[in-house]
Amino acid sequence: MPINLLSVNEAVPQELSKNPLVSVSIITYNHKDFIADAIESVLMQEVDFEYEIIIGDDFSNDGTQEIIKAYQENYPNKIQLILHPRDYDCVPGRINNITNIYACRGKYIAMLDGDDSWISTDKLQKQVDFLEENKDFVLSFHEMLLCYTNGKITFSSSRFPNFKNEKTVFYHEDVTEGWFIQTSSLIFRNHLIGEFPEWFWEIYSADYTIQLLATRYGKIKYFPELRARRNYHPNSFTATQQSNDITLKRRKWENVIFGQNFPSYRAFKDYNSAKDNFRAATKNLKDIRLNGFIIDTAKGLFYSGRFLGNRYFNTSKKVSILQKYFSKKLKR
Repeated sequence: MPINLLSVNEAVPQELSKNPLVSVSIITYNHKDFIADAIESVLMQEVDFEYEIIIGDDFSNDGTQEIIKAYQENYPNKIQLILHPRDYDCVPGRINNITNIYACRGKYIAMLDGDDSWISTDKLQKQVDFLEENKDFVLSFHEMLLCYTNGKITFSSSRFPNFKNEKTVFYHEDVTEGWFIQTSSLIFRNHLIGEFPEWFWEIYSADYTIQLLATRYGKIKYFPELRARRNYHPNSFTATQQSNDITLKRRKWENVIFGQNFPSYRAFKDYNSAKDNFRAATKNLKDIRLNGFIIDTAKGLFYSGRFLGNRYFNTSKKVSILQKYFSKKLKR
């Protein structure tokens, strides 16, 4: 592990609530134009339980720290700050993310990026009530508004096929098939993950990995009501990291790690790789590129064999996945 993390007892001032039911984990870096809205959206929550706000700042240099310090002074019984003193030589934001999660003392953890905000006053109450009443669910999330700098506004569910059949209950297997849960919408049960695995330091997608780890223990509830907004802007982590060569290498290595640790993730990756290679082989055949046709066909057969030999999915599940793909092809 790269550094010694703060223990929870060392990180928590005496003024904070002793028994928070929910810990709101806010991760921020150079979010001076958004962080006040994020914090205010938590403070406006109408709840019948105690909560704490853990704000982890990743060495911001744009005035973000001054804003969150002012909020902490005004709300010392709710807000705990973890101000990182320097940039760390690891995946950007990783120290910040892990330290914040370890500092959360609540039974539930609600995640909120410092450039996002909640837009419903009953967001926490609704999600917590559901998890309290349904012990077989470990995580819940909801609809989010996606706002872009060019003025475009859309809903998060419109980007993913998972929601087309009005599905509201999901499983670990759905998460391994691909990312679709917006970070600032989710609440999950604390202490499910325990100590983060060593490989957590190497992957790129920390929030997605937390979803993978937590959902191994139970079901997921989706609320179609709109309760938060995500702001896409030039300085966001997603925008600044997307085309970075180092990021692309990390994403490739991440796929290997996920395949080693989540069998259903490996099955879906093999299935999609086989599908893509067979599609490429068909195109090569049409264009009379025989070498490409042979190579892509061989790759397609290789990944098909790995998918069919995967022990995580039984035969009926594999057949249903294949049927889903071929039914799409027939509809076209």
